[in-house]
Amino acid sequence: MTELQLYIEGQEVELHDNESVVLKQALQDVRSLDKVFTDFTRTFNVPASTVNNKIFKHFYNFNIIGFDARHKQNAELNINYKPFKTGKIKLEGVQMKDNKPVNYRVTFYGSLVSLKDIFSTDKISSLDGLSITLDYTSAGISNLLQNGANIVLNSETISRGFIAPLITHTDRLYYNSTQDTAGTFNLHPTSTKKGVVWNQLKPAIKVYAIIKAIEFKYNIKFSADFFSLTNTAFDNLYLWLHKQKGGVFDVETRNLVAVSGWSNIQGSLNGGTFTLDAFLNESIPADANRFLQLTVGTSSSAEYEIIVYYDEEIIHNSEHTGGADIIRFLDQFRIQNPTRINDESVLDSDRIHVKILSSSAATFALSMSVRDSSLDGSTNTVTAQTSNVNSTVTKIVATDQMPDIGVMDFLTGLFKMFNLTAFFEDDVIKVLPLDDFYASSTSTYDITEYLDKAKSEVNSAVPYSSINFSYKEAKSFFAANHKQQFNQDWGSLKYEDLGSAEGSTYTVQLPFENQKFERLKNSGGTAFTTIQWGFSVDINQTPYLGKPLLFYAMREDDSFGVLNPISYLDNVGGNQSTLNAYFVPSNSVDPLTSTQTLNFGSEKSEYARVNYDKSLFSTYYKNYIVDTFSENRRISKFKAYLPLSIISKLKLQDKIIVFNNLYKINTISTNLQNGLSTFELINEVTNFTISALANPQDQARTIDDDFTTADSTLVRADNALQRI
Repeated sequence: MTELQLYIEGQEVELHDNESVVLKQALQDVRSLDKVFTDFTRTFNVPASTVNNKIFKHFYNFNIIGFDARHKQNAELNINYKPFKTGKIKLEGVQMKDNKPVNYRVTFYGSLVSLKDIFSTDKISSLDGLSITLDYTSAGISNLLQNGANIVLNSETISRGFIAPLITHTDRLYYNSTQDTAGTFNLHPTSTKKGVVWNQLKPAIKVYAIIKAIEFKYNIKFSADFFSLTNTAFDNLYLWLHKQKGGVFDVETRNLVAVSGWSNIQGSLNGGTFTLDAFLNESIPADANRFLQLTVGTSSSAEYEIIVYYDEEIIHNSEHTGGADIIRFLDQFRIQNPTRINDESVLDSDRIHVKILSSSAATFALSMSVRDSSLDGSTNTVTAQTSNVNSTVTKIVATDQMPDIGVMDFLTGLFKMFNLTAFFEDDVIKVLPLDDFYASSTSTYDITEYLDKAKSEVNSAVPYSSINFSYKEAKSFFAANHKQQFNQDWGSLKYEDLGSAEGSTYTVQLPFENQKFERLKNSGGTAFTTIQWGFSVDINQTPYLGKPLLFYAMREDDSFGVLNPISYLDNVGGNQSTLNAYFVPSNSVDPLTSTQTLNFGSEKSEYARVNYDKSLFSTYYKNYIVDTFSENRRISKFKAYLPLSIISKLKLQDKIIVFNNLYKINTISTNLQNGLSTFELINEVTNFTISALANPQDQARTIDDDFTTADSTLVRADNALQRI
């Protein structure tokens, strides 16, 4: 006999004897190829018993304050008192009869669904671990362009976590060994003052660092199966720090200084801490109001602007003229309690940080005071002071330059890009490409003897005839020019099954930009240089923002034997230097060889000038999609009363045998009261390994069957239309 137990925060909840609790599990559904983080949810009723009234603290009586139904609570489902699933429970409401409680209505959320609540609407710019100050100067960018800089995050050193790739936001670069004209953007180095101007470049951050910062902020852990520095398809992936079109600052003549290095903490404050660049407001005591006060002073007569941010929101912006007297901000800003869902595994924090904008060289002294004023009239104040801030050195904070994209959207984009799937395993979020996910299990269960044989179904696997794979935007200059020439978005792919005369088109679209890059040719000769660059302007060659840009980076230096040095300028008409190393952007892991690319289809390598076929589709989608569109692919539906020994062990990557046929699992719906499971199963149509339980006749048939073993030849046309 199967019995279900529900625990909320370690307390066992009483259940109805006749209440059916059915959980549907699916990680990758053939009908929704781009869905990620799709864990299960289920709403059901529990009785308003004495035990449950105590757990839910008589929620129906709003005069009693105790159970906060606004937030999900930790929960666990057991079967016969053995752990089955962990997740969250949310109290939806109470059913009343004759003004008395009858049922509490609750929803159980799987752990992956809870990630959406943890991330909420947070932007990647809120990842405090990446609030790293960079010198935005000619020397600082030169170092990032030539060598990169390490990131230290939670005691881990990430080599070359920051670089400055050769991508310009406005100027068009070229290379001409016979031209020597000052003031041009010719990268050929001579003593003449020409070349790329330093502030045409912006930093980029390694995506691995973003993943680590997400782990750090939300106290979660991704497995290292894919998100690893040993995975070449992921290790060298960067995000360009490009949040606005054109330069880093709206007004290039004024230096923006991010105030950092808060120190000299005095006193203590419950629910708040000072970090290098901000005050982190974690929580506010229920009986207190929290206020902020700033003091700033300078001995110079410089004109400057003070900008105060509360997370992404500007809460104060004022202009001042310095002098011998200290300038005080007497305005007191009331700080609100963080609105983010409060979960014990998440560090809630709203970040308060300060910037100074000045057109003159000056030294500023700042202090920040945060005060809790309690209802009883008492106060508790903590003050931090900075070292002097020098406005002659322009600094930027990495998080302030992040593109506008949410944490959840960013992760979802990565999962769609590499066709990743995720599931919890021992409190770690296991992340694998889909092919690796199915290959990760060799367990096979023959459920034939447990079938409810009264009814089953066999249906077509897919309701569509083609799939479009694309990026959200590919409108930068070279990509837009590609579209005009070939009437096809750069890096996109339309996969079409000629055998499917009917059906809709399914779209898998990434929330990122896909730039086409250019390898420069010596216009004063015939040879291509070693220089590849990006041009972030539109087809009219005006500065362009676009969606967040991901790219691979390669450091060009003389270790390759042949190198074209580039000319680098401190300013237009300023000092010129020759750089013998620089990072170039690329759509392939290694521009020199046919390695993994960020294009969905086969495209001509901008660097090697030949087609690179190791596309996102061919590496991460092809096997699954080709099988899905196979003529003999079906979705079969079966019902089976499984024993607890199978229910407790069965995983979505396991294989199922029914009547000597082998299947992958598409979805499972299990009634946890009676053990009745409804399976959607996908028959295997390619070679596979099955357990010794299978019929030998089937093993022979999979070898001899021409369909399942024949090589599939995919013909790819220039417009990236791919057919089978």
